[in-house]
Amino acid sequence: MKKCNGCGIILQSDSEQALGYVKSLDHDLCMDCFNLKHYQKVKNQTIIKGDMPYVKEEALIVYVLSVNHLSLRLKYRLDRHFPNSKSILVLNHLDTLEKSVNVNRMIHKIREEANVLKMRFEEIIPVSALQNYNIDLLIQTLNYYQNHHNIYLVGFQNSGKSLLFKRILEKQHVETTVLSGKKPGLTQGTFEMPYQDKLIIDTPGIFLEGGIAEFLPYESYKDLAIETRVKPTIYQLNEGQSVYLDGIAVFSYLEGGFKGISFYTSSKMNLHRTKYDETYLKFETRKNALFNNSIETEFKKHKFKLKGHQKMEIAIADVAFIHLSGEATVEIYAPVGLRVTVVEALY
Repeated sequence: MKKCNGCGIILQSDSEQALGYVKSLDHDLCMDCFNLKHYQKVKNQTIIKGDMPYVKEEALIVYVLSVNHLSLRLKYRLDRHFPNSKSILVLNHLDTLEKSVNVNRMIHKIREEANVLKMRFEEIIPVSALQNYNIDLLIQTLNYYQNHHNIYLVGFQNSGKSLLFKRILEKQHVETTVLSGKKPGLTQGTFEMPYQDKLIIDTPGIFLEGGIAEFLPYESYKDLAIETRVKPTIYQLNEGQSVYLDGIAVFSYLEGGFKGISFYTSSKMNLHRTKYDETYLKFETRKNALFNNSIETEFKKHKFKLKGHQKMEIAIADVAFIHLSGEATVEIYAPVGLRVTVVEALY
């Protein structure tokens, strides 16, 4: 059984609609990877619903977490999935954060939260696989903790595992054919390469239900993915004001007094401030005319009462992050099934 050099799926020539299709089994890339590599197009929009990989052996686990997934930072108990293995947390996509972000404070807070759950990370290392930042430090850390064990890269889809895998190997002057990109679940099989006296293994990403790719085609959501440094749009909002986030969702500020609220999104996402409309009829009737990216499905309201003085983050899938401090009542109007979470902000 021959595997695709780009995504790792088993190649087949029987069905053009199925994953892994090639016109001839002599080819090294499936049609999806070929089109993505050469034309930046995705024909098959299917998202593989992969789970946390099963690693029976004692190993070194490298948990790759994008800063776009900070709201889900401790969703998985690695100590339970890999009870006999040491774990290193890698914070990827650091280059998308403002330069003023206190990364050390972020790491300290994650350690505090992990300690409450009695989870242990040997190290927490901030990197940018795209910009090659801190890759040498990561390699030094891997070499120190590997101790004659295989190294497994695990993490959510679109966390940047495969690009990180390539960067690590590049530093060892080793080439790999694995593709990386904005399509969630691009890696569909494992990739193994020699590392020190053992192997380094890139695994398929963990599926996150409620992602933007479930609601928009690749041609739309690829521009909404946050891949460059984000300068937040800050609105000074009064009670009873809303902000449209393209035709994707609405943030409404209901109570809390006059407040500055920060919106972290791709520069390709259009934001529009307006008066609060309890029925959201105006949004539904105008979103297609106002915005290029609109979701046509049933929407629902998520209402949150925020208490205390700490800064909170409302994450809408992995394409919008809204930060505000102090007591407030807010409402998110979003497609049914689109992931909306509220946690303490780390920056």
